[in-house]
Amino acid sequence: MKTKKSFFISLLNFLSLNHIRTQQSFSILHDFSNIILILEQNIPKVISMKKTIIIGLTLFFLKGLVIAQTGLSLPPALEGEIPWDLEGLSVAPDFEWLDQSDSVWSMTYTGEEYEGKETQVFAYFASPATIGAKSFETGDFPGIVLVHGGGGTAFRIWALEWAKKGYVAIAMDLGGDQPLPTEHQDNPWGSKRTRMETGGPNQDDIHKFYRLSEGFNEQWQYHSVANIVSAHSLIRSFPEVDGDRTAITGISWGGYLTNLVAGVDHRFAAAVPVYGCGFLQEGSAWDKQFDSLGMAKTQRWVKLWDPSNYVGNASADMLFVNGTNDFAYFVENWQKTANLAKDTQFTLIPDMKHSHLHGAAPEEIYNFISTKLEKKSEFISSIKLEVEGEQLKYTISHGSKEVYLAYTEDTNRSPEREWQLLQLEKAKGEVSIPSDAKLWYIYWVDESGNRRSSEVQGWQ
Repeated sequence: MKTKKSFFISLLNFLSLNHIRTQQSFSILHDFSNIILILEQNIPKVISMKKTIIIGLTLFFLKGLVIAQTGLSLPPALEGEIPWDLEGLSVAPDFEWLDQSDSVWSMTYTGEEYEGKETQVFAYFASPATIGAKSFETGDFPGIVLVHGGGGTAFRIWALEWAKKGYVAIAMDLGGDQPLPTEHQDNPWGSKRTRMETGGPNQDDIHKFYRLSEGFNEQWQYHSVANIVSAHSLIRSFPEVDGDRTAITGISWGGYLTNLVAGVDHRFAAAVPVYGCGFLQEGSAWDKQFDSLGMAKTQRWVKLWDPSNYVGNASADMLFVNGTNDFAYFVENWQKTANLAKDTQFTLIPDMKHSHLHGAAPEEIYNFISTKLEKKSEFISSIKLEVEGEQLKYTISHGSKEVYLAYTEDTNRSPEREWQLLQLEKAKGEVSIPSDAKLWYIYWVDESGNRRSSEVQGWQ
């Protein structure tokens, strides 16, 4: 046992000298060393048990090394289930610039195999440098990955908007397509596109729901998560990007994917899924799809691809954004998903519309991310609740402009419910929750103009 102990202590020193310094890796290594000492002190006579435990701990230790070296890991329940090459995805893919003549550049990069062939992914890229920054140092800029929703594509305007905020931005297409040039779009958020010869699977129901019996390379989520992680690895490889200051945000199906990716790619410091959430089989715009799958396949789909099995593994700080009457992602399931995250905040906006335009618009997204990545203080307000029966006391830190009790007495499906707003005293106060309220939360506007919300109550 002393030999094993010495070996692991030596390994700890080796890793330290080789600059494997992530907090998570050292925590795992430290815990492992302590467990070895406990084994030595308490079970010296149980040799067979000791060997079994050592093997298990070694596997745990090796997983920690993989996380330390790649920044990626699957949720524990999915280890061995999904064959992503995490080490490969942690490295920047091969890429080629298509156009660097404008303020927003375009590229393709290498994706996963599909139908026996290597795929290419189209992406827009913009940064402070592409829009005119004359001088910058290595690691000057934070980075962001922008994930479109269903029916969308890589949006040029989205990458440009974030570059103007001081970010290196990448927005990729996740349906095997390439967007048409801006002059052929109906509006800046237009999603007219054409199929790439080397594109991956379409973003249709067939590849999202009905390829479970086929290989992972036939499934849209497998490609999308890999292509998002690769895009992250790519921008982190650019010298102007600070790899410790990156974020991800996605809209609708892109918000759904943001949840999945946050549970796999621990290099992100912040993640903001808009609309998208998990527990989709319990009520969503895709009830018919789950009905057609049947129970066994639905359970399989949920295990592999529902965000509820990923969010709890996320390391990034998360802000969940949605509307009270979203047609696709229902409030109860959205809140249940958000509650699984380790560090999470909520913005549930009354009657928020659902589109790429509306999903990218909330200033709360940038204010949250900049607070985490740029040490700004635009998103620091918080709330404390005390509930006794139907009486609610609340206290809001850092001031507020408006405070409301948002509630619904409606028993209809989430999109059809009518919500009421009862104005309350600012900063702190007390209110009686209506006896017929089915769901309720405190909704406030902080001093920076951010629309904030407490946890939705009543669905439990």
